[in-house]
Amino acid sequence: MTKLPIEKGVRFKGYEDELQGVKIGAAFLLKEINSCGPKDTTHLHQELLPKLFRKLGKNTWFEVPMNVDYGQATEIGDNCYFNHHLSIGDGALVKIGNGVIVGPYVGFYTASHPLDSVERAEGWQTAAPIEVGDNVWIGANVTILGGVKIGANSVIGAGSVVTKDIPENTLAYGVPAKPVKQIK
Repeated sequence: MTKLPIEKGVRFKGYEDELQGVKIGAAFLLKEINSCGPKDTTHLHQELLPKLFRKLGKNTWFEVPMNVDYGQATEIGDNCYFNHHLSIGDGALVKIGNGVIVGPYVGFYTASHPLDSVERAEGWQTAAPIEVGDNVWIGANVTILGGVKIGANSVIGAGSVVTKDIPENTLAYGVPAKPVKQIK
């Protein structure tokens, strides 16, 4: 198994042969995953998805289609639900706790590219982990960027862009997402 740049700030080139091999393997698996119909749920959830992710908890459900860059840097807990058009750019660790509900068109993006145009042209990038605590609800069309931690029991409102940590038991929304109130 190729070691992905899990730690924050590690520089890498996404088109390196080893990483491309992992990405291509994930793409072939995703093609099969995304072609599953409503009657293929056992095949999808018990056979295909466990091959894609580093860790996949029990009783976790995915609607298709979905997209994942590598899969090998994503850990998902028990009793989660992911609506259709999930996108995970897992150049670094994406760790999702137990009981997490994710709306449609949600993206987790760990990668970042240099501001310097020469470095960008050379293919350099960095990645920072994303961590989502237990029992978080993420609304539709949310974007979560690398380096962010969302605390347990929090809710992220639809259409938000999460660029900074969100504390536990917090309702947050907006662009960028900001804590609005504590949830009891």
